[in-house]
Amino acid sequence: MQSNTVEVDSRPINFASISVENRTPDPFTVIDGHYVGHDGFVVPKNFDEFYERFPQYVRQWVRKHADRFAQPEDLEDWTQDLLIHLNSLPPTSKHWAAGKKDVVQTFDPRKHHGANSARFFNYINLCLANKFRSMHSARMNNPISRAGNVSLGGHFDESDSGQVDDEFCRAHSEHLRRRCQQEERQRDAIHTLAEFVEFLRREDASVLPVMGAIAATTTPVAAAELLGIAKPEFRGLHSRLRELGQFFLKPEMRRRRSAKPKPLSNNCETSATDPVHSCTAWNRVELYNEVWDQPLVKLSRKYGISDVRLGKVCRKLQIPHPGRGYWAKRAVGQTVEQVPLPEFKDAPVVKRLIRKSKPKIQRGGKIVPQKELCVNLCVNNFGKIGWE
Repeated sequence: MQSNTVEVDSRPINFASISVENRTPDPFTVIDGHYVGHDGFVVPKNFDEFYERFPQYVRQWVRKHADRFAQPEDLEDWTQDLLIHLNSLPPTSKHWAAGKKDVVQTFDPRKHHGANSARFFNYINLCLANKFRSMHSARMNNPISRAGNVSLGGHFDESDSGQVDDEFCRAHSEHLRRRCQQEERQRDAIHTLAEFVEFLRREDASVLPVMGAIAATTTPVAAAELLGIAKPEFRGLHSRLRELGQFFLKPEMRRRRSAKPKPLSNNCETSATDPVHSCTAWNRVELYNEVWDQPLVKLSRKYGISDVRLGKVCRKLQIPHPGRGYWAKRAVGQTVEQVPLPEFKDAPVVKRLIRKSKPKIQRGGKIVPQKELCVNLCVNNFGKIGWE
């Protein structure tokens, strides 16, 4: 088969003979200490002259190169930082030896092949881009701007403003605050599990392998096969484990069941005698102002009661409330009339109950206390012993 390619002689190429860059510098002149390009553009002598002739150049450059979602405060801060950068040279700059004091004075038409307008502003744009890139990198590494870039090391250097300690992170970072709460829940769960295992070891150590099999498998049949016992025997051990779990939680469950609302007496007890419940009386004037400030449906959520119950309280205290269409007319800006609060000399004292609930967590749509959740996971949930 004949090839469709043509043989080419292999000849060495001398790269030294090829010119990489062949630029002809544009002519320029020097008039009164200013570089003047061939297009008539006069290069500013220093930053003060540059800012006097082009006061909005840096601000427009920032708006063009910044993110379109950037805040106006950030745009102004970046503009001022870039102006400061153009107005002064770093202490270690090599241009200090040549008598230069700012970035504008460092422009050299011999190195940049001319002094026309395009070459000068190309140099200014390059200086602004380098500084803006450095500012953006510092902002991305700042833990205040991005919470995921913080270091949790114990060493803290006060001279380094980009380094923070754990207390600062916990106070300022929502990400780390959630992380700390998650770790606290894990520690509490591990402590509860250790207490439950010790309790099982004291009461009936024969059910400990059952709890391990529940954690390692997904079904009761698989757990029985893992232990090498029959299904009826596993069901008996599993029932014993659940019974011990309920007994482990029995003190807390007894307290929760016995904490029923007590009948309210005329002299309402303070929360010091009843840590679960406390009561107070409705204030007629305050309730009147709140009723005319927002609908009863929204106001009832504030007090944890239904809007029907709140309406009954208003009728007992003779508090007028808005009728139908009031809030719709108010929403569209129509003039509505508010019924004044009538006098009620012998107004009854209507008590309301304030319930203080214990800290609870959400799992699978059901709210249960932390300790009960841990024990239920150990006893009943196959393959789900773990905490987020």
